[in-house]
Amino acid sequence: MFSHSSASRFLLTPDRLLLLVLLAGVLWFALPGYRDLVDPDEGRYAEIPREMVASGDWLTPRLNGFRYFEKPALQYWLTAASISLLGNTTAAARLPVILLAFLGALWALFVGGRLFGREAGLYAFLLLCSGLMYHVIGHLNTLDMAVSVFLFLGIGAFLLAQSTRDDPRATRNWMLAGWAALALATLTKGLIGLVLPGVALVLYSLWQRDLALWRHLHLGKGLLLYVAITAPWFIAVSRANPGFAHFFFIHEHLERYTTTVHHRDEPLGYFLPILLAGSLPWIWSSLRALLTPAFPERWRGGGVDPVRFLWIYSVGILLFFSAGDSKLPPYILPLFPALALLAGRRLARHPDLRGDLAGFAVTVGLFAWGVMAVTGFHDYESPAALAAYRQWLLAATGVLALALGVAFFLRRRALPALSVLALGGLLALRIAGLGFQTQTHRSSHALAEAIVAQAGRDVPVYNIGAFYHSLPYYLDHTVQLVGYRGELAMGIEQAPAKWIADWDGFARRWRNHDQAVAVFDMKVWPSTYQQKMEQLPMKVIYQDVLKIAVARR
Repeated sequence: MFSHSSASRFLLTPDRLLLLVLLAGVLWFALPGYRDLVDPDEGRYAEIPREMVASGDWLTPRLNGFRYFEKPALQYWLTAASISLLGNTTAAARLPVILLAFLGALWALFVGGRLFGREAGLYAFLLLCSGLMYHVIGHLNTLDMAVSVFLFLGIGAFLLAQSTRDDPRATRNWMLAGWAALALATLTKGLIGLVLPGVALVLYSLWQRDLALWRHLHLGKGLLLYVAITAPWFIAVSRANPGFAHFFFIHEHLERYTTTVHHRDEPLGYFLPILLAGSLPWIWSSLRALLTPAFPERWRGGGVDPVRFLWIYSVGILLFFSAGDSKLPPYILPLFPALALLAGRRLARHPDLRGDLAGFAVTVGLFAWGVMAVTGFHDYESPAALAAYRQWLLAATGVLALALGVAFFLRRRALPALSVLALGGLLALRIAGLGFQTQTHRSSHALAEAIVAQAGRDVPVYNIGAFYHSLPYYLDHTVQLVGYRGELAMGIEQAPAKWIADWDGFARRWRNHDQAVAVFDMKVWPSTYQQKMEQLPMKVIYQDVLKIAVARR
């Protein structure tokens, strides 16, 4: 094992710390609009804010003109503000998530530094920025990163508050900041903003037999602040939309967790491989922090032991979502910032990089396997697109291998070696992420450009039997759905006149248009719609492996 003294010869000065943060920031924010919004999730969470800006109604979320109550409105507001400032662009839609994710990494730097020392904070920051799951979701326009960051802000503020009990004013201020952060998490994705930290707090106080902890939470003021932040929107949207409360709190919370109504039931161990893959390339430090957290025999900082609390919070999230009947990979994202703090503490205390070098070597091997195997997925929608993506994967693999080689040379100095690994990993992930633009068929951007070029921006557009969520965002107006309900079933029931149920209804409208466009799913176009459309006036104006568009004239 490398000794701590030899690993510390390269001191972490403030200038070096700032340089590392700036380098990571440059890579993190590079080309946010280069890759098109991917359907369905990125398109959905861009289109709802676009409609807020277009309609001026920032109270009731709408997707393609239909009321949409699956999630609260905070991230919609942030994205709508970004669109208002920067225009209806891909970068504007994605920028709030990218900013929040980097803020979460900076918060790890700050909280880790306050609780465990400057090096521990820096390691947590670097592990987050270059960790697979945190990095990928930090560059996708979904709600998972925002709720994870607000939860992390909340538990970080709580730990800082409990470490300053000798200063009642500081304790109160940090606790109120934590309550405010949990309120923002609730306004982002619902009651998990209070449930997840609440479960961790209960388990911690029982484990430590520290019921006195509850006297230091400023429960009265905190709950008042929490309600003051969350209640106005929930009350206002419920009054404006009588069906909101039942759909949101019963269907989207209770039924989603306890039943298979959303058809996302998976085995009990579903999240374990996701945890392993999401921890790459830092799988060694992450597993070590989770499986052998090295609890201090006695926490000398006073108040709450942050190591035990962060560990309980991480394990609690894993168990909570594993027990539920609805499972998706991003659900466990909130545990990664806490795990990064635990791993950063271990690295600062015992800077042995052999395990992480081995983890990086495994990651290089996986990327190299991807380069060789990617064109063999013949059942993928577009093997040609995968072949184009291969060049990007090859470049990312080369960066990872180079970083691994340099870090191995520097292995006796933990700080520079780990910095090289992290910045190399971050650059490789950015290359691989930007390269996904080769999969243009997974977005509706090119389709929207073809429609505008061939038929004009304001032409009526019909989406038959499917819904491509990014299409209205790139068209800058909603589309007419035909025969598709999906996640919009509740909104369609409230406004059935906005929906066309069958082919005959569509055909009548099509004949009455001077100009219109219809978009179909290529999987059913030849067998279901092609012959019918050939009996109507039309011309094919766009086609990729997933969708085809025809114009009236």
